Amino acid sequence: MNNKRIKQVKAAYQVLESAIRKAGKRAQVIRQSGLSITIKGRQDFVSQADIAVEEELKQVIHCLFPNDGFLGEESGLVDATNTQHDGIWVIDPIDGTSNYLQGMDYWCVSVAYVKNNAIQVGFVYAPDRDEMFFAQRGQGAYLNGAQLTIHEPEKGQAIIGLGRSNRRPLQDYLDLLVILDRGNIEYRRFGAGALMLAHVSSGFVHGYYESHLNSWDALAGLLLIKEAGGQIPDFLKDDGLLRGNAVWAASPQLWQELNSLL
Repeated sequence: MNNKRIKQVKAAYQVLESAIRKAGKRAQVIRQSGLSITIKGRQDFVSQADIAVEEELKQVIHCLFPNDGFLGEESGLVDATNTQHDGIWVIDPIDGTSNYLQGMDYWCVSVAYVKNNAIQVGFVYAPDRDEMFFAQRGQGAYLNGAQLTIHEPEKGQAIIGLGRSNRRPLQDYLDLLVILDRGNIEYRRFGAGALMLAHVSSGFVHGYYESHLNSWDALAGLLLIKEAGGQIPDFLKDDGLLRGNAVWAASPQLWQELNSLL
């Protein structure tokens, strides 16, 4: 990629970041104004904010990157004929919808770009917390402009973030809690996988495990962790883009220590 093209792409990413911020702020305004909610499943909700944010970002992405496809939690796969090679933007307009609906601050907008079967770019924006995470493959990970570097937790001080997938048996999750308890390993479940993955990159938690995540919840956060120096799984294997996959991501030493258990 020549210098001119690099500058063009960088400028496009800056426009997209501004659009993500604007969409997140719009979600805040919609929440303040009152929400209409549709129940998709147990603890699985969609509000008009989810739909509005996804549509707004889809339009911006189409203008900036007209040759790329799109995969959104609400609208599905659009304009992508070959998911192994085409560039695809993957969006969760509001991850942590239950938290968002309750007025909690632990929710985010997640945007990732996949091409050549690799995660190329990731944004995670938590409007209520004023946290904008950004990562580009080979270029590092950043939180509000400051570069992130993952550090190993002190011995016995690790805190693992957890997610609970309704697509896997409840007993699997209960067995995991027993394993962590026996190992005297602290854990937290905050209800927004994309943001918890981003917080691994910034050291708020030291690792994140979930038996199944969809790609729109996982990809941006995984790139953040990788670019900050952490260990991540090959999420895209076995058609993970469309089918989802298990996630265990952490600082490298912690990942090795707990991988066989998880």
